[in-house]
Amino acid sequence: MCQSNYLEISRAALRRNAAAVREAVQVPIIGIIKCNGYGVTIYEAAAAWQAAGITMFGVSRPGEALELRKFGFREDILLLCPVADTQTLTEMLDNNVILTVSSFENAHFYSINASKYPIRVHVAIDTGMGRFGIRWNDVEQAKAIYSLSGFSFEGIFSHFSASFEAEYDDTKLQFSRFLSMTENLQADGIPVGTRHIANSCAALRFPETRLDAVRIGSALVGRLPASTPVKLESVSIFKAQVVDCKRFQPGDTTGYGSYCRIKKSANAVIVALGREDGFGSTAKPDKLRLKDLAVYLYHLLREWLHPPCVVCNGQKMRVLGRIGNQYTLFNATGINVKPGDLVEWDGNLMLSSCERRFV
Repeated sequence: MCQSNYLEISRAALRRNAAAVREAVQVPIIGIIKCNGYGVTIYEAAAAWQAAGITMFGVSRPGEALELRKFGFREDILLLCPVADTQTLTEMLDNNVILTVSSFENAHFYSINASKYPIRVHVAIDTGMGRFGIRWNDVEQAKAIYSLSGFSFEGIFSHFSASFEAEYDDTKLQFSRFLSMTENLQADGIPVGTRHIANSCAALRFPETRLDAVRIGSALVGRLPASTPVKLESVSIFKAQVVDCKRFQPGDTTGYGSYCRIKKSANAVIVALGREDGFGSTAKPDKLRLKDLAVYLYHLLREWLHPPCVVCNGQKMRVLGRIGNQYTLFNATGINVKPGDLVEWDGNLMLSSCERRFV
């Protein structure tokens, strides 16, 4: 059945991005597969990493690990969050998932509730992200964890909070904190295993952060918040159907509340595209910083002055009136377009739940 809109995703582009990153970093990659594979589905993201020879995946939720196993992927899987209940713990161990230890209490919970031993783990260190992990200078707690029996300590990691920053400041500080912890442990003869802290931006922008492995996620789909020396491709294009055409006269109104009044005659099309698909969505400001509110207002003003557009038959069409939730009017004056034609938009594939079509 024909759908009114869908995301077209290139498997070849996914594989090229995976290969390009692997060639650039020259260390083992942990392919991060979260948020439905950054929008391309868990299966397709894993298949692209697998084709590039990647032998370890990283997930942020237990269900993602189980889904990978259900699809038949036998690679190592690292769960990047702690487990807090015995049922999930048993499921993870039964599926040979490597666990994260984020505190001594967390490790103790594993040790007394595990169904299989030794328990494969990576130890998380909080160097400034503020989520999971032992505080970067709490060496004694880390040593207490490593003294526990029943574990196979295979790695240690942290996470950068601002590797997209213009200057190498916050990232450098977090990196030095992480090295301080690992060096303290190693000085006491504790084998920490694989050290990894670099995410996509850090791995491609700051080579010194690569250490023994890197975790790459968003680079697979070619969407990073900062430019990098590695050329990556956008792997998707949003396609939506023109479902109707309209002719407006001066004084006509459109949309709820009739707030948009047409000033001069215009041809328009109705496209199956709206805010539900992420079209025209502006991220809400972070309440913690005035700077984020200013950026939010800037983007709202820019959207008002320059409404987003779509491309049809090689020509741009701008929004006419308000963006709808599922259907939006576009000005098609002077453009040869008819119902059934497809428009294209370089949309955010993580924001849409519409059908995925792979080519």
